[in-house]
Amino acid sequence: MKIIIAEHCGFCYGVKRAVKIARDAAKEYNNTVATLGELIHNPRVIADLKKIGVECKADVQEFADGSAIIIRSHGVGPDIYAQAQTKNLQIIDATCPHVLMAQKKAKELADAGYFVIIIGEKKHPEVQSIRAWAGENSLVIETTEDIANIPYKDSYGVVCQTTFEAEKFETILTALRNARSDASYRVEKTICTATANRQDAAKQLALEADAVIVLGGYKSANTRHLLEVVKEINPRAYHVESIEEVSPAMLENVNILGITAGASTPQEIIKEAMVNMETMESLLEEKESVQLHIGMVVEATVVAITGEEVVVDFGYQSEGAVAFDQWALGGTRETVVPEVNVGDKVILKVTGSENQDGLVVMSKIKAVADQAWTKIPELLETTKVLDVKGLKAVKGGLTVSVANVTGFIPASHLDLKRVENIRDYEGKDMQAEVLEFNPEKKRLVLSRREVLKRERLAASRAYREEKAAKIAERKEEEEKSLASLVEGSTIKGVVKSVVDFGLFVEVAPYLQGLVHVSELSWEKGVKPSELYKVGQEVEVYVKGIDAENARVSLSIKHLQEDPWQAAVSTIHEGDIITGKVVRFLPFGAIIHVNDKVEGMVHISEIAAERIEKPEDVLKLEEEVQVKVLNIDTKHKKVGLSIVKAKEDVESKEVAQYITTTPELSQELGEKLNSKEE
Repeated sequence: MKIIIAEHCGFCYGVKRAVKIARDAAKEYNNTVATLGELIHNPRVIADLKKIGVECKADVQEFADGSAIIIRSHGVGPDIYAQAQTKNLQIIDATCPHVLMAQKKAKELADAGYFVIIIGEKKHPEVQSIRAWAGENSLVIETTEDIANIPYKDSYGVVCQTTFEAEKFETILTALRNARSDASYRVEKTICTATANRQDAAKQLALEADAVIVLGGYKSANTRHLLEVVKEINPRAYHVESIEEVSPAMLENVNILGITAGASTPQEIIKEAMVNMETMESLLEEKESVQLHIGMVVEATVVAITGEEVVVDFGYQSEGAVAFDQWALGGTRETVVPEVNVGDKVILKVTGSENQDGLVVMSKIKAVADQAWTKIPELLETTKVLDVKGLKAVKGGLTVSVANVTGFIPASHLDLKRVENIRDYEGKDMQAEVLEFNPEKKRLVLSRREVLKRERLAASRAYREEKAAKIAERKEEEEKSLASLVEGSTIKGVVKSVVDFGLFVEVAPYLQGLVHVSELSWEKGVKPSELYKVGQEVEVYVKGIDAENARVSLSIKHLQEDPWQAAVSTIHEGDIITGKVVRFLPFGAIIHVNDKVEGMVHISEIAAERIEKPEDVLKLEEEVQVKVLNIDTKHKKVGLSIVKAKEDVESKEVAQYITTTPELSQELGEKLNSKEE
């Protein structure tokens, strides 16, 4: 077994610095110094510090006045410094410089008026210290779901836990910007470069090794993040605090073992791990050679079927046992027993040494899978897309069955969007594209996302082509319909939509015209929705055709008799009629003649003498006699005169009086004749 150590792992600069500060303080203060909380998240280091006199206390109040206090690498808030000064404590600050920078950035953002968002683990002491410097105008978000709790603000300042996973940070930041797109942002990327390097090295290790051991304290955030990064690529990743926790099962079929460690793991633990793993490998090899070679494929004969397994004879000193779920995928006694008979020949793979019953642990599924691995290349000669079945949700993704081979789909490749619950894909049939195939390592990594991307692209292309074809067809039909229309003709159509400014009426296939609200009726102030409904058939007049822009102007009122014209036809120039004063203008008065017709008396036609304004002579609602001077049917205007109406009335009265009094008429005639002589 080959052992590979990650290029970047173990103590980072900040942790080394904190441990050195603590050890130096132990010498300076004669072993009477203590840390506030665990200096780093590694139980072995904490135990070693305790041996040299560096205690760990949970609260400032536990420190004696004037004693020395070590601020741990995760940092603390300003209130802790204040409490320490109140007790006159000797402050030894071992805060990681990168954490100090994150605290400083958070405070600067808060002082500048930003609402500060810290992306990181809510309960982590480093994150809590950063928020303490940001103040009350701040919030911690750990996942995209937490974004909903962020209050709406005009501007946000963003910082990050120094040991947070970079990809996860970018995912949350993108979701945040999408959710609060109207706000402005100032982002301070405070992820430690050592953290990023360590995670990149872990990814490379996960690709090269069959299994990866991640060393570090269970409380260590950066160690947990390393495990997550590795498991995204290689599901055989194990987090252990001590190398003694590594079991033989973890090393089964492992040819290349990778070892990485969190930032709080000292180099001596990593070196010990290498020595221990080499020793364990020797013991395992010795054990296998004595008992049986794990991984060998043999032909066996079924000799019995018990309540829990199928027992076989394969020519070894001990018989073998195949659990029902190792005989067939998802196998149970009810499904396996009817298919198996004593004496059946079967190919099996040895997967473990003798169990507590003295039977060698074997698997039919894995034997079939080993044979199936040789068939995968044949499938890949014709296509990279394979039919798979979702088996089991595991950390970081989904195991799948592909032609009797177990493959793996990372969670990030299950769908086009983020998958919240991987278990939803268990047992489902799907298609996936091969990302990596390594028969030697028995590794098959697939992606459903790539298949979905191509399907979406193909669907989008088909949709665009179909849409373009429909547009072309519509344009062709529209041109035909336009060519068939004749301006000035009357046709029938169907109302397609009713809007505030009129009606859209389909007058031919793929061709609609507009009846503007002004062309609906001779009545003023009508609402289209009160007169017509969608689907109603109407008769329209083709008022205008704009072939270039495919626009048709229609009219309904053109087909109706103008009420004004009908009403004015009863009035003639020279008529003297009675009207009512309805309103005044600076230059005249409007007279209501009948229900549909109004006329205007110019100020000069109101009285024989000069007046300043119509109101000097007339009153609203007053009835007056007017003479019709002119009728402009084109512009719908009627000119009236009160003066001429009076003159005509007076002339008629004089003429009538003269006719009824002959003596006066003769006398006037004689006087007129004498004047002429």
